[in-house]
Amino acid sequence: MFRKRILVLIFIIITLGLMTFQSNRQRILPFSFLDSPLNSIHYALTSVTDYISAPFKRMMIREEENLRLKTERDNLLQELQSCREIFIENKKLREILAIKEHGYKYVATARIIGRSTDQWSNILILDKGRNNGIAKDMITVTEKGLTGKITGVSDSYSYMLLIGDMSFSVAARLQESRTEGVISGTGFKKCQLKYIPYEEEVKKDDIVITSGLDMLFPKGIPIGYVSRVNKKDMGFFQDIEVIPFVDTSKIEFVAIIKGE
Repeated sequence: MFRKRILVLIFIIITLGLMTFQSNRQRILPFSFLDSPLNSIHYALTSVTDYISAPFKRMMIREEENLRLKTERDNLLQELQSCREIFIENKKLREILAIKEHGYKYVATARIIGRSTDQWSNILILDKGRNNGIAKDMITVTEKGLTGKITGVSDSYSYMLLIGDMSFSVAARLQESRTEGVISGTGFKKCQLKYIPYEEEVKKDDIVITSGLDMLFPKGIPIGYVSRVNKKDMGFFQDIEVIPFVDTSKIEFVAIIKGE
C-alpha cells in the first residue's frame, strides 16, 4: 500500500515536471525548416516583379505629369488669349475716346453687336440707344474716319447705316484742291465721288473729307482716298472711285457724335 502511494507521488512529480518543461519551450512547427527558403524565393520574386514593373510605373507617372502640364499649359494659353483680347479692346476704346479731342460733339461709344439679316443691307446694330442720348441722324466715326450715320433708335439699341450703302451720301471735298462733290455708296467697300467737273484736276491718293455743306455731317471728317480717276466719255463729271479709310467689315466700336 505504501509502495503504491510512493509510485503515484513519483508519477505526479514527473508529470508536473514534463508539463513545466513543455511550457517553457517554443512551439514546434513541423515545416519550420522551410521558412527561410520560402522567404528567399518570395523576396526574389518580389524583386524581379518590382524590377520589371518599375519602367511601366515611371511611364505612368510621366504620362500623368505630362497630362497635368498640358492642362496647365492650355489654361495659361486661354488666360493669355483673354488678356490679349482685353488689351486689344482697351486699345481700340482708348483710340475711339481720343476722338473727343478732335472737337466733335461726342455723345457715346458703342459696340457692334449685330448685322442686318438682309445680305444687301449695310446696317449694323449697336449696343447703345435712346437711353444713352443717341438720336436718329447722328454720325458714327472711328479714329480713322467716317463710318456712317444712325438711321434708327430704340431705348437700348440703335442702327447704323454704313458709308458703303447705296442709299448713303455725304457732302465732301478734296482736301488739297478744296473741290467739292458728293460721296455715295456703291453697295461694296468702294464709294464714288460724284459731281467733280471734268476740268478739275484729281490725282490718285488725294484725300477726301466731309465738307459740312449738307448741314448734317461736321466738316473735316476723313472719308477716304482716291483710288481711280476716269475722265473718258464721262460727260461733264469725272468718274472717281474712293476707298474709305475705315474697313467697315472689321470695326468693333464706333464713336457717336452730333451733326451740325
